[in-house]
Amino acid sequence: MEREKLEVDVLFVGAGPANLAAAWKLAKMLQEQGREAEIAVIEKAQTVGDHILSGAIMDPRAIAELLGPDWARECPVDAEVTTEKVFQLSETGATKFPFVPGPLKNHGNYVVSLSKVVAWMKEKVEELGVMIAEAFPGNEILYEGDRVVGVRTVDMGVDREGNPTGAFMPGTDIMARVTVFGEGSRGSLTKSLVEKLGLQGQNPQVYGTGIKEIWDVPAGRIGAGEVWHTAGWPLKSRHYGGSWVYGMSDTRVSIGFVSALDGGNPDFDPHATMQRWKTHPLLRGLLEGGTLVKAGAKTVPEGGFFSRPRSHGDGFLILGDSGSLLNIARLKGIHTAMKSGLLAAEAIADALAADDVSAAGLEGYEKRFRESWLHDELYGTRNYRAHFHGRGLMLGGFVSNLAMMLGGKIFGDRLPLETDAKAMRRRGELPAEPAFKPDGTLTFDKATAVYNAGAIHEENQPSHLVIADTDVCATRCAEEYGNPCEKFCPAAVYEMVDVADSDRKRMQINFSNCVHCKTCDIADPYGIITWTVPSDAGGPKYSGL
Repeated sequence: MEREKLEVDVLFVGAGPANLAAAWKLAKMLQEQGREAEIAVIEKAQTVGDHILSGAIMDPRAIAELLGPDWARECPVDAEVTTEKVFQLSETGATKFPFVPGPLKNHGNYVVSLSKVVAWMKEKVEELGVMIAEAFPGNEILYEGDRVVGVRTVDMGVDREGNPTGAFMPGTDIMARVTVFGEGSRGSLTKSLVEKLGLQGQNPQVYGTGIKEIWDVPAGRIGAGEVWHTAGWPLKSRHYGGSWVYGMSDTRVSIGFVSALDGGNPDFDPHATMQRWKTHPLLRGLLEGGTLVKAGAKTVPEGGFFSRPRSHGDGFLILGDSGSLLNIARLKGIHTAMKSGLLAAEAIADALAADDVSAAGLEGYEKRFRESWLHDELYGTRNYRAHFHGRGLMLGGFVSNLAMMLGGKIFGDRLPLETDAKAMRRRGELPAEPAFKPDGTLTFDKATAVYNAGAIHEENQPSHLVIADTDVCATRCAEEYGNPCEKFCPAAVYEMVDVADSDRKRMQINFSNCVHCKTCDIADPYGIITWTVPSDAGGPKYSGL
């Protein structure tokens, strides 16, 4: 098959905060130095920001480094944080903490919609001459030996069987001297790169699944910039997770619940847990009489410092969430992603100037990382997530905060983690999760969540969710785990349906529902589900979320 080839100096895969900050800084540096380079950004969503989801409170430290102290005059923000509250929930009660724990203090930070921030960044980057190609999903990494030399985009216009239609368009081979992977949590190309080149960090990555909603509520219930966090109910005592409530304005609120995927119960449903949380009197009092505006879901990389993959090599860098740079102790990853982009821009500029884009030439990224505040922030919380294993939320929180006070080290410099899939217990080993029935007013089913996420995929295309052996679903998985994908997927993608004229069931993949959270690729206990990019560049529409 003949494919169009495009040659650039630097290719950024993914238009998130890390890559856009890197492209912005690199283009500015080259412009100021009177040097030229072809810089391109490819984004799998139809529009930059459509697939971006975050809480989100932004620490402005990194964006201020890029734009200066007046950054907020241009960047879209909803509100500066004004007040903060932390609650421990029981089923019917809420105990307010007498103080805000250090990692959760947000004085000087801003409530934002990250999708709006990256859409604004896209415009600024384009003004500097950077080419940004939307609806251009990267499907395959191009190699020469172990050197990354670019990316092949997905073939478009194929039917369910993979045959070309009248609208067929073969993917483009984008050849690049440096390819930068900033695909967010569990990026498909980053995953394949880490596996192929053995880049995994000292610990495996662990994740949580976050469910987010935007509500319009009657005035007077929350103030712009008011921040709440809750812990406890409805999670079991040993299940890591928690929630947020962020006042975007006096009448609009961002709410969300993040549940760790290593809880072990195959019956656990992150979406139902978030809906149940909204029935608590604290949340009911905030939301009743309001209107659900948008909804979405994504995974959060929680492993931290020791889960970082080796993030530079021959012809490539790995940034942001793809590089395990989220600070789970602070529940923040925007500023860390942007800082990784700024460091990467400097390293790439040096490598291009020296005409050396090998691993040695790009090692400047790692050197800058080790000398930066980003390293210090992440290293100080390096075992935060591991301290919760087997201890429960309260004891784990105490130990993790004590460790941070002692410089991050307690019970050893590095504590081990195991993958979320390995943590899953067999059916019946843990108590069943209680059934939950949404009321359609305050709480909603998964189909409604998919609608409010704006998820759209062309039906006549191959499923971008691939199960290596669906017989396992109907036999071993049904018996051993009770088909947990039906529960952990927040979009009702996986469904065991009856086989006609038989007492058997088969797996049905409702891929058009997919909101690109990647939970299935992470939590599947057999490792047979693979998330790939859809050939229609479809997915959710998270603009404003």
